[in-house]
Amino acid sequence: MNLSDKVAIVTGSATGIGKGIARRFASEGATVVGFDIQIEKAQETAAEIVAAGGKAVAFRVDVMDYALVKATTAQVIEQFGQVDILVNNAGAYPQKEFKDQEPKDWEWVLNLNINGTFNCIHAVVNHMIGRKSGRIINMASVAAHVGIKRMAHYSAAKGAIIAFTKALAMELGPSNITVNSVSPGAILVNNATTNYEGKGIYLPRPGGYPEDIAAMVSFLASDEAAYITGTDHLVDGGRVLGPRGS
Repeated sequence: MNLSDKVAIVTGSATGIGKGIARRFASEGATVVGFDIQIEKAQETAAEIVAAGGKAVAFRVDVMDYALVKATTAQVIEQFGQVDILVNNAGAYPQKEFKDQEPKDWEWVLNLNINGTFNCIHAVVNHMIGRKSGRIINMASVAAHVGIKRMAHYSAAKGAIIAFTKALAMELGPSNITVNSVSPGAILVNNATTNYEGKGIYLPRPGGYPEDIAAMVSFLASDEAAYITGTDHLVDGGRVLGPRGS
C-alpha cells in the first residue's frame, strides 16, 4: 500500500496499536501526525519514525477537548496543507463490574471513546469534503461484537462507533470519503508475551500484535480500498468464535 504524499493523523500514537499504525503508515510513505495526551511518548514514536527515515510529528492533544482538537487540526492543515487520513485510535477500557460503576465511570469511557472520535472527525470533515477525498478509520473492538464482562461501558461505546461509522459512510460517500472501522481482538502490547492461556479467551490463532491491526488500517487507508466503506473489520485471531463474554 503506497501512502506517499499522504498526511495521516493518528490519535493515541504514543503506545500500542496507535504506535504500530503510525510506524506502518510511515513505512508506506505517509507523513504521520500523532495526537496523544502522552506527549513525551508520542514524541518518542515520532522520533523513532524520523530516525528510520520517515516523516512524523506529534502534538499534545486530549481528544475529549473539542476546542483543542479543532485548533490543532487547523494547525496541521496550515503546516502540511492537507489531511488525507484520520485514524481514531485513542481510547481506554478501565474494567469494573457494572454494578460498581458510577455515572462518572460510564461518562468518562463514553466521552473518550465516542466523543473523542466525534471531535476528531468533526475537526477534519469539512476539509476532506472540500478536497473531495479522505479516509477515516475508527477503532471499534471485539467487545462490540461479543460483549465483555466488566466492560459494559466500553462494549456500549464501541458498538456505537460501528453504528456511527455506517451512518457517516452514507453521508460522506458522495464526497469520495470512505469511513470504516476495525475491531481488534486480544492484542499483545508493551512487549507482553502471554497468549491468554487460563483467562477464558479462546484464540484459534494465538498472538495478535499492533502490527496485525496496522496492516488492516493501512489497507483501508490506501487507494486499494477505495470501494470499501461503512464496514467493520474484525482482526481478532478468531476471538469471536470462542466463549462469549470473557
